[in-house]
Amino acid sequence: MTARLYVCSGLDPDTPDTAFVVLVVDPDGTPAERAVAALGSYCYEGDGAVYLVRTDGWAERSLRDGWLTVDVAVRPEALRQVGVDPLGFPGRSAVDPQALLVLSARTTADPAPSAHLAEPTAVFVAGPGVPLDDLVDAEDEWPMVLAPPPART
Repeated sequence: MTARLYVCSGLDPDTPDTAFVVLVVDPDGTPAERAVAALGSYCYEGDGAVYLVRTDGWAERSLRDGWLTVDVAVRPEALRQVGVDPLGFPGRSAVDPQALLVLSARTTADPAPSAHLAEPTAVFVAGPGVPLDDLVDAEDEWPMVLAPPPART
């Protein structure tokens, strides 16, 4: 099983029609999924979510030919902090070659609405049998929020 990627609305009660990219990783899944799941303990809490500091990791997104791809890039130091060996991830970020590509997921996406997605990517940690609606509706399931990549310097 690999990470599941969705585009959905209803995550933000203040803007219920805003579409978000949602990634669901299995804490017992692939090494990439386990690494992303582990990052949740390295985040800071606030407003019903946990946030990974953009200088430690981010979500790189691209939309081409009806496919939305999300790549999770993380700095080696952040991976070490959660007990993940960075050597297991040889891929490099296109934005910052010092950051490692830890996970890549893709899904089909309608180009029109997908061009107007909210900037952050929400990440939920759950096994493959847990439906997305259950995660979104659960008050005790806080998503990890990944910002877009930092600006190139």
